[in-house]
Amino acid sequence: MNETSKKTNENVEQLANVISSAGSFKEYEERVKISGSGKLSGGVIPKFVKISGSGRIEGDFKCHGIRSSGSLKGEGNLTSIGTVRSSGSFGIEGGLVSESSAKFSGSAKIGQDANMLGSVKSSGSFKVGGDFTGSSDVKFSGSARIDGETTIQGFTKTSGSLKIGQNLQSNEGFKTSGSVQIGGNLLSQKDVTVRGAANVNGNLVGETVILGFTGWRRWVNMRPFGRRHLYKVGGSLFAKDKVDIKRTSVSGDVKGYDVYVGRKSEVSGKIYYVNSLRVKRSAKLTAEPVQISAEELKL
Repeated sequence: MNETSKKTNENVEQLANVISSAGSFKEYEERVKISGSGKLSGGVIPKFVKISGSGRIEGDFKCHGIRSSGSLKGEGNLTSIGTVRSSGSFGIEGGLVSESSAKFSGSAKIGQDANMLGSVKSSGSFKVGGDFTGSSDVKFSGSARIDGETTIQGFTKTSGSLKIGQNLQSNEGFKTSGSVQIGGNLLSQKDVTVRGAANVNGNLVGETVILGFTGWRRWVNMRPFGRRHLYKVGGSLFAKDKVDIKRTSVSGDVKGYDVYVGRKSEVSGKIYYVNSLRVKRSAKLTAEPVQISAEELKL
């Protein structure tokens, strides 16, 4: 998160006020409820905030959790000590900090950085204009776009379309059944499994890397799609264990313990393998594969 967003969120001390409410406004010991249309000033409400209808926040805002059903717009940064829930339209011009889980159904747009300490689920449209940091698991179903660096400590699962402007690091694994576009590297300490289509401009690293369908659904790889390569890696592809690729173009090297290069694949660099290598006839290799020792399999 940029320094401006950090300082602004840390220095929000004044109590927020309800500027206007066209509907119902109720305040309880632990929560505030706005029904209809409401406008809040920037500042702090040390309670859980629930908005049903249309809500607007002017300036930087901090609360103990927030739930919105309908439309919520914010002009500054939003910090939530508790959960963040939105069904409908959620849009803030600044950054978002959630110290608990977050769930969005509908559209969510965060203008700057997003720092999420709990799990994140989004169904619909999700967009972050800056960096995204997640300390737990992340699940996107629908479309997701993050313009900056993306670092996820947990497991990432997506269905639909995912577009990352820079690097994506998902430590506990990455799995998608849709289309993926990564502006930099795709890195994981665990398995990386990609179905559908993928374009990774940088390197792709995982424990096991699978691009394409396997098992009883492997016939999907044989269908006459409009392009030869459904999966493109602009850098090199490394796996601590197994590499299994079909209809894939790799501009750099491929390195793995067991390597399978399926039909209509192309490797422009060298293939390094430890235990086994299988290459389909329709695959194209620029250089002769090289067998290495397990000690040489370094990522």
